[in-house]
Amino acid sequence: MTGKASDTDDERGFAHMEHRYPQAVRAGWVDNQPEPVTCRTIVHLLRGQEYLPVVTEFHYDGTDPYSVCVIFNAHTDMTVEWTFGRELLLSGQKGLSGAGDVQIWPSEIYGFGVVFISLRSGAEMEVAAAPAKMIDVFLERTLKVVPLGEEERHLGIDSPVSQLLDEI
Repeated sequence: MTGKASDTDDERGFAHMEHRYPQAVRAGWVDNQPEPVTCRTIVHLLRGQEYLPVVTEFHYDGTDPYSVCVIFNAHTDMTVEWTFGRELLLSGQKGLSGAGDVQIWPSEIYGFGVVFISLRSGAEMEVAAAPAKMIDVFLERTLKVVPLGEEERHLGIDSPVSQLLDEI
């Protein structure tokens, strides 16, 4: 051994790394990052007997697979952002869902399906009506990114770390 890297290492300077770190572990960092889903729409905030239209974005990022984010007044100076469970939104399509600061339920207005989202912060409460069809499409897209029940596999670093620990 002369001490030169070429005596024992490959052209990258690493000797036989393949048998110590399997390909699946290295690839997991890139392949495990699902695409985000964003849907911009108009929701209506309930104000007394009126509905105030507000530009809103529903956002889902597979790196936070259990949550959805709703951004009211999207792309303006004054935005309000709420994050809550994707399963809460899924179950709110079928019936009343949630017992805390966020409650979701389906309804109908003038023959059109809507999903009401009630958001409470202290004594303040807002109720938004979102088009049910838009919620359906948004959730379908999130389920293509991360199917229900597979969220744990998409939690970022946990999956590669688990793989490494399983091999030790």
